[in-house]
Amino acid sequence: MLAGAGGGAPSAAGGDARARRPRLVLIGPSGAGKSTVGALLAARLGIALHETDDEAAASLGSTMAALVVRRDPRLADARRERAIAALAGPEGITVLGPSMPADPGVAAALVRAREEGATVVWLEAGISTVSRRMGLGAPRSVGLGAPRAVLRAMMDEARAHYAAVADASVETDALTPTQVADSVLQACKLADG
Repeated sequence: MLAGAGGGAPSAAGGDARARRPRLVLIGPSGAGKSTVGALLAARLGIALHETDDEAAASLGSTMAALVVRRDPRLADARRERAIAALAGPEGITVLGPSMPADPGVAAALVRAREEGATVVWLEAGISTVSRRMGLGAPRSVGLGAPRAVLRAMMDEARAHYAAVADASVETDALTPTQVADSVLQACKLADG
């Protein structure tokens, strides 16, 4: 776990903005459990959940998978716009797509959100866990390339972006979603007791 967990600056009005209504941002690779853990946290804390990739796809009238397969040219802008809008919101759990922290506009919005009291938590997962959760371990034709190698390269590149903006990190490989949610709350100092 990163040192200084539970970051987020006090609000300008004095006091800790998280004490009123938490603002949490979950980042990490596909398969780390962001969506599942985000839903658990939102339900437990009684706050909104913003799945920015799903919101972007819905705004384009499609699913994320279909937009990616079609290489829809509108997707990058829609993802950026939804992420920035969610990060500017007053409360809730924001789940960012795996590549969003590398986007300069989103990275700047993350900095602003942290300055306004949001806590950014990086859900870490190893290549084996991510591959298993994404179904990349199944036998496949050699003609399809090496998706696991491509995924490893993408994860390696993303790590620097995640580390640059995260207040805390939680290893998810050996934990259930409920245990990850508990760890996130402890890292953000939102756990009871």
